[in-house]
Amino acid sequence: MNRYMMLLLPMLVASVSACASEEPGEVKTLESAGTVGVSAAAHLQGASQIPARVVARETANLATRTSGTIESVLVGIGSPVRQGQVLVRLEASGVESAVARAEAQAVVAQRTYDRLSNLERDGAATRQELDQAEAALRTAEAMRDEAHAAREYVTLRAPFDGTVSARFADPGDLAVPGRPVLVVSGTGGVKVEADLPAAMAESVANGERVTVVEPPGSRRWPATVRRVVPVIDLASHRFRVEATFDSAEDLPVAGSYVRLEIAGRGASSVWVPSDAIVRRGQLSGVYVVADDAVRLRWIRTGRRTADAVEVLAGLAEGSLVVRSPDPGLVDGAEVDGTNEIEWLFTSEGAR
Repeated sequence: MNRYMMLLLPMLVASVSACASEEPGEVKTLESAGTVGVSAAAHLQGASQIPARVVARETANLATRTSGTIESVLVGIGSPVRQGQVLVRLEASGVESAVARAEAQAVVAQRTYDRLSNLERDGAATRQELDQAEAALRTAEAMRDEAHAAREYVTLRAPFDGTVSARFADPGDLAVPGRPVLVVSGTGGVKVEADLPAAMAESVANGERVTVVEPPGSRRWPATVRRVVPVIDLASHRFRVEATFDSAEDLPVAGSYVRLEIAGRGASSVWVPSDAIVRRGQLSGVYVVADDAVRLRWIRTGRRTADAVEVLAGLAEGSLVVRSPDPGLVDGAEVDGTNEIEWLFTSEGAR
């Protein structure tokens, strides 16, 4: 038995050695890469993305012009309204009394003037008495008109067709002049408002083309800057910009938060084709051609598109990266030649 084991042991060692030298799936290393396909890393001037909000083109904060108790609020959030429609009424008993008193005084003044006018023609009244009666009539008429105007102050009407987007009071609340009771947003479309850093004040102008991006970037709309407020807020060091959408189809609703993307205002970036990326565990890299050899460059990646990857660090602009590198390619492998592969890069849809 021992003799049999002694004869079998060398055979097992030889068999294991043979298997180790021909392990299935082993990648053969390439000391010479031959001719490789390459593409130049693309350079992209970055775009700034500024938080923005979508608002209605017409928005009105409705407040009363007189103090009073709110009698009724006839609409709620989301209610459609028509121009001139009554939306809020204040308790108006005092106002109606003032209107009745002013109208009565105007009637008396008119009758007094008419009587003195007849008397003045007959010589029974002086011209001075008639002038005084006329002045009293004009005063009474002015007070009547003022009372009628005050009657309008106890109602709030819709300034245009739209939708109630906010409500701040209920019946029984005290209305104060200048304090909004309702907010009405018009139906005439939406626009985008953004507050830009002061450093961009001289680089953004009316008519500039921009892009509105819906986070996380799934939808994008072309837009145009229509208004730049030439005043920088002292507290925030920002200035207001308004932009309108170039199309009226499939737009975000008023109240949405978006981003205003302004091309050429951000940091530049480098992009490479997706098939140039090699991975070693958690590391990412690319092979670049330099001095007739390939060199492995470890990189840090960022955003991605369908066929490109952004390189945040580790690669210079214009570097020739190897496309679809052979798994056995090693750092320092010699290159006989390069075959440049055309690559049309776009950052559209980058995430």
